Amino acid sequence: MRLRIAVCRQFVAVCAAVRLVSAQQAPADAARRDSLPATLIGRVTDSTGIGLAGAEITVAKFDKARTVSGDSGEFRLAGLPPGTLVFNVRRLGFEAATFTAVLHSGRTGRAKFLLSATAQPLPAVAVSDTAEKSHWLDQFDHRRSSARGTFLTRADIVRRNARTGTDAIRGVPGIRLAPARLGGGNTVIMTRGAGARTCYPTMFVHGVPYSGVLDDFIADDIEAIEIYVGISEIPPELDKNGKGICGAIVVWTRDPRKAP
Repeated sequence: MRLRIAVCRQFVAVCAAVRLVSAQQAPADAARRDSLPATLIGRVTDSTGIGLAGAEITVAKFDKARTVSGDSGEFRLAGLPPGTLVFNVRRLGFEAATFTAVLHSGRTGRAKFLLSATAQPLPAVAVSDTAEKSHWLDQFDHRRSSARGTFLTRADIVRRNARTGTDAIRGVPGIRLAPARLGGGNTVIMTRGAGARTCYPTMFVHGVPYSGVLDDFIADDIEAIEIYVGISEIPPELDKNGKGICGAIVVWTRDPRKAP
């Protein structure tokens, strides 16, 4: 009888210990579930519903997330913190926009971002009744005749069967393309010989500094590209502030005087 009582007491103690451990683990498990990263997949379109390739999607106050929409406007952002997030969306030729979405821990959300077309400011083209006085590619032509670097015209881009901006410069000496860590597209890396310092080039559009990447542009939108690998090739006017940029890419979009 005493043996039975002792065994029963031990069983009750074990059961109580299991309940205590379970009670302690439950809040921890719930906390872990609530902190699992979320994912957002979606599509960027214009006002007619056509998908927009090359749109950049970022998250406000969360610089670890960035992607660029694919050929049909689709995108995917993983590793996002759950909660209410503000997404910034921009693409050349369209007004930048912000969207808010509520993402749940460990879940995948879906969204559709619509952008409105806008006119982009381009260098003025002065004309007279008798003859054209300037051309929007004057700077490109001037530097091509006098500066060091690699210069690609519209004909060069077509011959390369390029679809994206980085397709157009693929194979240029000193250029290496690496998959972007976040989103689609490629990262442009410049090097000059073994042991050379890795350089991420500064971007310009029509000679104006640009904070985006080359794959923001599809090849059909590009008229010409200037590529400067190394400090010795960079024209002084592209480094007016004397920051000592290590490399540069200048994009010239299609003729603003002609219909697309």
